[in-house]
Amino acid sequence: MSRNRYLLPLGFVLSAMLPAVADAGATWTYLYLEANFRCDNGVTAQGYSVYAVGNVAELGNWDTEKAVLLGSAAYPSWSAKIKFTKAKPGDVIEWKCIIRNEKPPYDVKTWQSGPNTQVTMTFSASLQTTGQF
Repeated sequence: MSRNRYLLPLGFVLSAMLPAVADAGATWTYLYLEANFRCDNGVTAQGYSVYAVGNVAELGNWDTEKAVLLGSAAYPSWSAKIKFTKAKPGDVIEWKCIIRNEKPPYDVKTWQSGPNTQVTMTFSASLQTTGQF
């Protein structure tokens, strides 16, 4: 009870200061943003897996040898949660699904057809983006 007596007034003071802080151009700091990437209809042969490759470092900067391996727990859908340390809310990330040989990694069998898949980054624990073959 005695803590509440001090914390409640402090909470009111801090909430009253928020508009002033926002007007002063304060910025929020975060460690990373993340998104759930999924590729549907990724039918593969032995030795091949589905990867996500895209226009940011975390997705290999379109270098297929640096693409991110997706998990096959729901085969033929493949998925993974990917963290982005340099992305900001509102950034648009472009990416595609590929079927690639696990060894050697330069052997890409199939690229997702059509335009790049896009995802706009937000502060969301459930951000989902889906590509398909």
